[in-house]
Amino acid sequence: MIPKVSAIVVNFNGREFVGQAIESLMSQSQPVDEIIVVDNASTDGTIPYLERNFPTIVVIELEENLGFTGGCNAGFRQARGDFIALLNSDARADVDWIRILCDVMAANDEIASAQGKIYVSGAEPVIDQAGAVFNQLGNYWGRGHLEPDVGQFDSEAEVPGLTACATLIRRTAVDGEDLFDPDIFMYGEELDLTIRLRLRNHRIAYVPDAVVHHAGKQSLRRSVEDANLFQQYHSNRNRLKILFRWYPVRTLLRHAHLLALGLVYWNLHFFRRQGARFAARAAADQIRYATRGIRQRDRELVRRSERWMRWMENQPLQEVLRQKERMRHFDQKAP
Repeated sequence: MIPKVSAIVVNFNGREFVGQAIESLMSQSQPVDEIIVVDNASTDGTIPYLERNFPTIVVIELEENLGFTGGCNAGFRQARGDFIALLNSDARADVDWIRILCDVMAANDEIASAQGKIYVSGAEPVIDQAGAVFNQLGNYWGRGHLEPDVGQFDSEAEVPGLTACATLIRRTAVDGEDLFDPDIFMYGEELDLTIRLRLRNHRIAYVPDAVVHHAGKQSLRRSVEDANLFQQYHSNRNRLKILFRWYPVRTLLRHAHLLALGLVYWNLHFFRRQGARFAARAAADQIRYATRGIRQRDRELVRRSERWMRWMENQPLQEVLRQKERMRHFDQKAP
């Protein structure tokens, strides 16, 4: 039996670009059974645009902006598919994207998530993500991010983590839970889900022939003054929740000095860019989210951490900071 596929696109003020994401889903060689667009209380006329141009899709209008995680969860609760395709509103999938990922997932029940090669839209052949990796500090980034594609990711492989920008997820692998942690809002949700899937001994596949083109941060650039600052603010607090919820104590203690240095670095950066009030709010959020992680910590699940930690890369803090700086410079050059 051919599995049913539900595609979810989360939108916030993306009227200028969400149409190409929907059109790419409607043009798939293996038809999608339903397309769900979850709108996070947009104010740019997205809803009338969708009603006028895409009358056959399902539109969920949220009364407030629940972020990427809240939007995905709202769509996931309504979706009827066996497989759930997530596609960012500023991304465009090639015509065989769904078919290729479905074939891989249908052939192996152990695979909980499959993703393809994601290019930086308009900068091809620069890679955005070819699956994802994570480290001992809770950092999470796209495999091969901003590397020119010279064939280094042309082989199918199991990868450490999934890429929520464009992925196919097996509904049963989530085991009745929310798709993403609603606390997270955005940034870090992929690592949390990766850990949950790995704890259940599921696999995460990378399939290079399934291609997506991703513009990146388009909604953020239209809604916040500094997209990179917004991203880092949320990444820091969410990362602390994930660390204190899932990482073994020995790992936290071993790398406590690097974690502290990283937080001090960014909080000083927040202070220089936005002043004392913003930096204090960031620090307070970091404490609050670390506390939430501790409260949700399950000792039995932490004992099974080897199931996901064996996929972890040990990357020093200075390399993480250098990578962040490269990303910042690339974003500044983007149109």
